[in-house]
Amino acid sequence: MSARHPTTRAERRRLRDGLAATGLSDAQLLPLLVNELRQKGLRPRVAWRYAAGLARTNGRREIAELTLEDVAEQFNDHRDDHRRTVQGNQISYFERWPAVRTGPRLTVEVLELLARIYGTTWDELVDAEDLAQLEPAAVERFRDAVARRSSLPAGAPIADLPPREPNFVGRKEAVGELNRRIVAHRRARSAPSVHVIHGHPGVGKTALARFAEALFSARYPDGRIWVDLHGYTPGQDPREPADVLEQLLLEIGVPRETIPPDLARRSDKWRNAMRDKQMYLTFDNTPDSDHVRDLLPLSPGTLVVVTSRTHLTKLAGADPLPLEAMNSVEAEQLLVRLAGLPPGYDREAATQIVRTAGNLPLAIKLIAGHIAYHGESALSSFAADFAELTERGKRASDPAGDSPARHILEKFRAEDESVRTAFEMSYRRLRDPELQRLVRLLGSFPGSEVTAEILGAMAAISVDEAKNLINRLSEAGLLDAVAGPNQPSRYRMHDLNRLCAQVEAELENRPEDRRVAIARIVAHSLTVARQAASLRPFDSAGSRATATSSLDAAAHARGWLSRERELLLGCLPLDEMTSDTAELARLLACHLCSLGHWSDADRLYAQALSIADHLEDATARAWALLGRGRIHRLRGNHESARATYAAARRIGLELTDRRIQVESLCELGQSEWVTGEYDLARSNFHEALLISREIGHKQTECDALEGLSHTERMSSRYREAEVRSREALVIASDLTDLERLAAVQWSYAEVARLWGRYDTARPLYLNVQRIARSIEQRKLEGDALRGLGHVERMTGSIEVARNRFDAALGIARRIGDQYGELLSLWGLGHLARSRGDYDDARDCFTEASAIAQIIAEPLGQIDTLRGLGHVHRHYVDSAERNEYRLAQRFYADSLRIAQRLGDIHGQADALRALGKLAARAGDPDSGRARLEQALELYEQIELPVLDLVRAEHAAMRV
Repeated sequence: MSARHPTTRAERRRLRDGLAATGLSDAQLLPLLVNELRQKGLRPRVAWRYAAGLARTNGRREIAELTLEDVAEQFNDHRDDHRRTVQGNQISYFERWPAVRTGPRLTVEVLELLARIYGTTWDELVDAEDLAQLEPAAVERFRDAVARRSSLPAGAPIADLPPREPNFVGRKEAVGELNRRIVAHRRARSAPSVHVIHGHPGVGKTALARFAEALFSARYPDGRIWVDLHGYTPGQDPREPADVLEQLLLEIGVPRETIPPDLARRSDKWRNAMRDKQMYLTFDNTPDSDHVRDLLPLSPGTLVVVTSRTHLTKLAGADPLPLEAMNSVEAEQLLVRLAGLPPGYDREAATQIVRTAGNLPLAIKLIAGHIAYHGESALSSFAADFAELTERGKRASDPAGDSPARHILEKFRAEDESVRTAFEMSYRRLRDPELQRLVRLLGSFPGSEVTAEILGAMAAISVDEAKNLINRLSEAGLLDAVAGPNQPSRYRMHDLNRLCAQVEAELENRPEDRRVAIARIVAHSLTVARQAASLRPFDSAGSRATATSSLDAAAHARGWLSRERELLLGCLPLDEMTSDTAELARLLACHLCSLGHWSDADRLYAQALSIADHLEDATARAWALLGRGRIHRLRGNHESARATYAAARRIGLELTDRRIQVESLCELGQSEWVTGEYDLARSNFHEALLISREIGHKQTECDALEGLSHTERMSSRYREAEVRSREALVIASDLTDLERLAAVQWSYAEVARLWGRYDTARPLYLNVQRIARSIEQRKLEGDALRGLGHVERMTGSIEVARNRFDAALGIARRIGDQYGELLSLWGLGHLARSRGDYDDARDCFTEASAIAQIIAEPLGQIDTLRGLGHVHRHYVDSAERNEYRLAQRFYADSLRIAQRLGDIHGQADALRALGKLAARAGDPDSGRARLEQALELYEQIELPVLDLVRAEHAAMRV
């Protein structure tokens, strides 16, 4: 049996009734309904709106769902500022955000108001798509909310705190893991008996070890021993193993006079004495494996916990327990406890402080001491300082000795203890000057994660050498491996360690090191970007050098650019304004545009434009304008797009650069055919075709032909459109540009489909989908899926068609493609109408019509208005006169726009619909007249529907 679509009212009622049959109350029903709707593909805010209405009608058959207008009314009632009101369409924007960029931005304030209406918490209304676009502060609040919701009840674990660690907070997972290991060890003596808690300086290894000892050591009847090995104690050398063994032997009652003098025999005596004992041993602050290896008793009944900044990889058989910084909720709880903050403290200030501290327990302890001493007013003072210093750190370097990093670290100091001192101990222990140099470079690294490839480029060393050095830094506790099955070779440095590394770099007084490192990253990335662009001529347009690359190499390069997106976005603004930086910005922007990251691409094109202006490089400016215009066009901002293309074209004319001229003409034509200005589009594409042939540039010749095919298709001149598509396909087949080939095939498929040649269109769409997936061209993949949906709809495979349209809609919303979203909703509306669900059809057409108006897309308006007319026409037989008037109005509006554009197909469809409406309303004469007008237009464009319309016309004459 095929899956039911969750957006139909009948299906939602079925879900509600099935759950309600178990006797659940409204409150119990609500989250279960949300879960069901989310599993069926609805975004969270839509699912909660539907579920909130359904739950309120529990036990009744009617579906009194919350409409967008209902939610808007309640939203305005809940809002404190009643001067700022929203309408139903704005609630729709909030539900579809971030795909809809033209509406108001989604904020936590909006989410909190919606949550009050739906009876939930705001974080339940957020999904991964939102988190990728929300402001950083909102994402931080989301993490806090989720952690608070999923943590233990407040005070639960604190009631039984061991007396040795009265301020221990959180670490639920680590404590639970130790408990599991100890239970396993007590049950089976063959289980690992040595456990290494490792992590970077100040992460709380000793605090966890003390808590664990107090909590678990009673399970070992022969007692417990704690030894500080002083591996990283300021002013002290690590303890020698022989001295520690003497202490251990004395602790278990071995007479001093029987203790041998040398290390080897002391170790043997210790292990013999411990053979049958069951003890709990802790070796804290261990510098390396050599300092603890001889201390391990190797007895099956004894458990050993070791803490160290290093991984102690030379301890064979030891079970590692990596410890990371606290989560934000635990960190705030620790600050509140240690600083003695009262109820009602400034949450935003506390959040700023723990964020700056990187959730590091040592840093929180040190700053909490200052707050406790100076009083609660210090909380906001420290927070304001941190916010200002952090912002300064993002800008240009400050004078020597006045760096934001140094000032921030000074605040994490108390008496003789500081975060910086803890870091310096690990830094000095590296001893290798090359390792220390890498640490200093990583302090100013513009990304959050580093790989051997990037580090090698940054430090001008080989990748193999970089891998070795990264492993050594990781073992030293200064780099953490990034968790994830597909990211085994990515590493991260803690934020405070980065600040400490920046200060060390400042002490070296070599400011050029950071500048050189950034320039090297840009140079390496530019090489990769050129490889990625080598099979996409637009990407490489304006580049001084274009790499030649195989398909596999280009795919690998594109994958690399995707993985390093965050690094490159952070790196480019830091580099000097050079032609290489501008080129990388353009190439990366084009790559991100294909993935649907249009906001990032827009910022990069703006940066490339700024650099071009700074360098007074008119050619680079033109290429940046062309790219930025493309983003405007994809977002539906056609007026801005045309102005941007026109500016690029003027530059091309001034420079007599015919390549820029032809690209500008093609891009102008693209905006013009979408908005229905077919004569202008046709003129620009013809001129572009002429120039392309004169300069022998096959890529733009192909683009001009494809543009002409689009224009003729939209003008309902399908025969001419097919001729142009065939010409473009011949050229595209000879090029090595898969994206261009797929685009031409899609255009040809559209012509074939509209002409009723579904067997021709289907394989073309499938090939476009395959290519689009292989090169990660998200918009093109969505276009292909939507085309396949139409083919399946017209050939009777309704369920397959629905799946195609759903997939296309999902892609469109993820990348913010409002044009694709509009057309996918239009397809889903027709499917709903074909299965008799007219309420669902109306919802789809209404939403699609709203998008068409937002992006001023006339063809979408023609189609969605006609779709709404079909829905209201269905109800005309019910003697509801208002339905007739509504249907007639929608059809008439659709006809009016089609006539203005010269869209023959759209005019014919509207006239046919008006004829059928008149016949249904009891006016066959008017119906026949309308159908005769439609027949004349259909005959002009030779559509396969012609015979059906003739039959409808004949039936009215009977």
